[in-house]
Amino acid sequence: MGAIDPSAIFSGAPASITYGGIECGATTEIPKLGLDVTAGNPEFTNAGGPVKGTGGIQKITPTLEITVNEFTAQKIAWAMPGATSTSSSSVGQVRAGLDTTLAADPALGATNLKVTSVTSVAVNDFVRVGAAGVAATEANSEIVKVTTVGTTGGGGTGLDVENSAGGGMLLDHANAAEVKTVTGTILDAPAVAGATNIKVGSVAGLAPLDFVRIGYVGHYETRQLTAVGTTGPAGTGLTFVTPLSRDHGLDEWVIEVTGLGGTTIRPAVGRIPTAAYQNLILTDVGADGKTLVVTLENAISAESQSMEFDDDPANPLGLTLKFTGNYDPATPRQVPITFVITG
Repeated sequence: MGAIDPSAIFSGAPASITYGGIECGATTEIPKLGLDVTAGNPEFTNAGGPVKGTGGIQKITPTLEITVNEFTAQKIAWAMPGATSTSSSSVGQVRAGLDTTLAADPALGATNLKVTSVTSVAVNDFVRVGAAGVAATEANSEIVKVTTVGTTGGGGTGLDVENSAGGGMLLDHANAAEVKTVTGTILDAPAVAGATNIKVGSVAGLAPLDFVRIGYVGHYETRQLTAVGTTGPAGTGLTFVTPLSRDHGLDEWVIEVTGLGGTTIRPAVGRIPTAAYQNLILTDVGADGKTLVVTLENAISAESQSMEFDDDPANPLGLTLKFTGNYDPATPRQVPITFVITG
């Protein structure tokens, strides 16, 4: 066995996180990677004890500590293997427009949707993809913006789309999932933390008491409107009572949603089955410019977990998770972590 040098593991930039096969965004700080190596003198059979002059490794505990900027119910659930979560309705409010279904199953991260119809849809429209009607929740539906309108069918050019952060599909949707137009617009001027009014490009379909979700994925705020005014940077815009808690930039999304929503997490009672543990893959750029991929198998953050509350407006609330590798009793000599470095 070659020597393991924990100090040789380095991380040079914020990293992309995939948890249980779902892309979860990126860390806001440099991840902390480590190997806790316990050395000792091995005992040999029939030797009556340790043999002088010998040495070895008794235990290797791999750890990965990451800081997730948005402290949301879904992300708390990552740290609780075995827990079940139920999402209440807080999805895009459907309006007249596209009313169709997927003509093919899009892959995670896809930026093109095959649809059975493109009637009444235009570039810059917002559409909700996922479960139909009242079955739609934050856990099974998502909103994307149409950037190109093409042709129909599984072999057509479909709709090119992007999510609020500029990427592709964040959820896994099956063929025939619902695709409908929802009410949405963009910020026509930046909005600062503390503001109770935002300037928007459109107010069509909006009215007092409606709920709007402001920002991009991982940077959302939801507010209930008290007044709906005029459009443009100099217009009277949309007004609400609760001030914004963070800054929002020009062109960030403003989507009407069906309610404030919420997620209920029910922790598992008793022992947590091995099947409940998720795999975590972190893709990073090393200090030397090489790509570093870290995979934790059967990882859990049951210990060394802390919540950091920060006065920094850019990071008002963060969750620090430390994932510690857990050995599988069936393969006690196999370290449950894989480090892959590609140049």
